[in-house]
Amino acid sequence: MCGINGVMGLNENDAKAIVPLMNNAMQHRGPDDHGVFSDRNIALGHRRLSIIDLSEAGHQPMFSNDKSCVIVYNGEIYNYLSVKNQLSDYAFSTHTDTEVILAAYKKWGEGFIEKLDGMFAIALYDIKEEKLLLIRDRLGVKPLYYAQGKEREILFASEVRSILASGKIERKLNREALSDYLTFQTTIGEDTMVNGIKMLEAGCYMVVDNSGLRIKQYWDIKPRSTIEESYETVTKVTKDLFYSAVEKRLMSDVPLGAFLSGGIDSSAVVAAMSECGTDVNTYNINFNEKQFSEAKYAELIAKKYNTRHTQIDLQSEDFLAMFPTALAALDQPSWDGVNTYVVSKSVKEAGISVALSGVGGDEWFGGYPVFNLLSNPALNRLKVMPQIARKLIASALSKIKKDYARSKKYELIGSNMDIENSYYAIRKLFTNVQIQSILKHPTQHNHSYFPASTLYAEISIAEWQNYLKPMLLRDTDQMGMAHSLEIREPFLDYHLVEYVLALPDKYKKGAKTKSLLVDAMGNLLPDEIVNRPKMGFVLPWQQWLKNDLRDIVNEGLDQLCQHPAFNADTINSLRKNYFGDKNNIRWNMVLNLAVLGIWIKNNNIE
Repeated sequence: MCGINGVMGLNENDAKAIVPLMNNAMQHRGPDDHGVFSDRNIALGHRRLSIIDLSEAGHQPMFSNDKSCVIVYNGEIYNYLSVKNQLSDYAFSTHTDTEVILAAYKKWGEGFIEKLDGMFAIALYDIKEEKLLLIRDRLGVKPLYYAQGKEREILFASEVRSILASGKIERKLNREALSDYLTFQTTIGEDTMVNGIKMLEAGCYMVVDNSGLRIKQYWDIKPRSTIEESYETVTKVTKDLFYSAVEKRLMSDVPLGAFLSGGIDSSAVVAAMSECGTDVNTYNINFNEKQFSEAKYAELIAKKYNTRHTQIDLQSEDFLAMFPTALAALDQPSWDGVNTYVVSKSVKEAGISVALSGVGGDEWFGGYPVFNLLSNPALNRLKVMPQIARKLIASALSKIKKDYARSKKYELIGSNMDIENSYYAIRKLFTNVQIQSILKHPTQHNHSYFPASTLYAEISIAEWQNYLKPMLLRDTDQMGMAHSLEIREPFLDYHLVEYVLALPDKYKKGAKTKSLLVDAMGNLLPDEIVNRPKMGFVLPWQQWLKNDLRDIVNEGLDQLCQHPAFNADTINSLRKNYFGDKNNIRWNMVLNLAVLGIWIKNNNIE
C-alpha cells in the first residue's frame, strides 16, 4: 500500500519541483521508501509501504524492462501470479505485482485493466506514446483524485491534500457539494470538498495524451441478470466466493491481522481466515462502559478459532484525547472516520501492517434497516394514496408534533414515494427544508441511483454509491493510512459482489439478519453471534459532544458561521436547540457540521 501523485503538462523543471511537495504531504502513506520520475512535461511521485517483496527491487517509480513505460501504483493485485503466468515472454527482474502490471500493459495495452483483480490506483506513463493512464479499481476501494490546472496541466494523487500541496489548485470550498454533504455526510460521485479537485470514479480509467483528457469505464456494478438456482446451490457458491475473497487477501510478506468486533461480518472474515489455514491475529477495541462494549462477542469468536487475540482497552479519556489528532488526519471531512482512526492506531502499534475488515457485508447482504423499511408492505399501501393528499397530511402532522424522526417521515410521505425518493428520504441526515435554511445557496443533490431487477439489489447499489464508496471506503483508506496500515475488505471482492447482486430477493430476506451470509457460513458462526443485537462501533457521542467535546463543537460551528456559504443564524439556532436538548436536533447533525468547520480551518479552505 502506498501513495501516488504526479503532474503532467508542466515543463520538467517545474514538475520536478512540485512532485516532492506532493510526495511529502503523503509521507504517512509510505514511510518505507519514496521516489520521483521526471521527463519533459511529466513527473511522477511515490511513497512506499512495503507489503509484497520487501526488497529494494520494489522501489517505485518502476520501469518496464525496455524502459518504455514507468509506473507508480497504490494497492494490491491479488491475482498477479496467475497474470504473470500468461506473460512468459517478458523478462521479469522482481517478484512484485507492480512489474506484472507493466508487463501486462506491454502485452495487452489498455485492455490489461480487465485482467486485474484487486484494489488499486495506478498511474502508468507510456514514454514513447507520451500517454498517461490513471486507473481506479472496480469498486472504489483505493482513492485517486485529479485536478486540471491552468491550460492543460493535470495533477493527480491518492489524497486531496497532496494536490493542494502542489500550490497549483486554489484552496476554495466546493459549494456545489455542500448539499450532498449535509444529506449523506459525505460528497458523492466525482465531487470533493475542494473546488476543482475530483475523484476518478470507480471502475474507470483516464487517458491523458496529446489529444486531451478522456475518461473510460471498464466495469459497472449493475447486475447482468438474475440468477435462478436452488438455495442450497446459492449458499454453497456464496461461501466459496467469500472464502476465495478472504484467501486471496491473505497475501502478505508482513504481519497480518483482522479487526474483530464480534458482529456477523467481522466474525465471518475471521472464520474464513482460520478455515483457510492461516494463524489469525485478531484485535478488538473495548470500552469499559458495558453498553458500548462488544468484547464478549469478540472473545467468543477468538476462542472458537484459537486466534492470537488482543483486546485493546480504551477509556473514554483515551478516545477523546485522540479526537483532535484524528480530525487533523482527515483528507476529506467525515466524523465517522474517527472510529477507524482509533482502531487503526491501536492495531498498528501492536505490530500489524495489514488488517482484514468486515466492511461491505451490510451493503450486499441486507444488514441495514433501510432494506426492511423499503420492502415493508405499509409503504406500498401509502403509495396508493394520491400525492397531493399525502402532502396535505404530512403538512398537517408536522404542525402538530415535529422531531427529527417525524420530520423525515413527513418528507417521505409527501414525496412521490418511488423507491429512489423513498431511499433518499430514509437515508438523509438533514431534511431538504433544513438544508435550504443552513446554506445560503443550496444546490441539487448529486446522487446516483441505478434501477435493478430486484429491490434488494437496487438498495445495495444505492448504498454503495452513497455510503459505502464515498464514506466507509474513503474513511477506511484515509484513517488506516494515517497510521501506515493497509486495510483489506473481502466483501468488496467484485466476483462476490456480482454474484450476490444477481440473486433474487427471496434468498436475502429471511428471518435472520443477513440470512444468506449466515446460512452460507453454517455452523461456523455461533448462535450467540447470529442472534446478538446489532451495535456497530457505537460510542457515547451524545454525552461527549455536550461535555468533553463541547469546545471543539463550538469551534467548528463558529468556523461555519464565519463562512459566506452558511447562514450563521441557522447554525446558531441549531447549536442552541441541541445544547438546549431540543429533540429535533440529533448529535450526528451537530457533529457533521462541526467536523466540516474544523476541516475547513485545518486545511485553510477559503
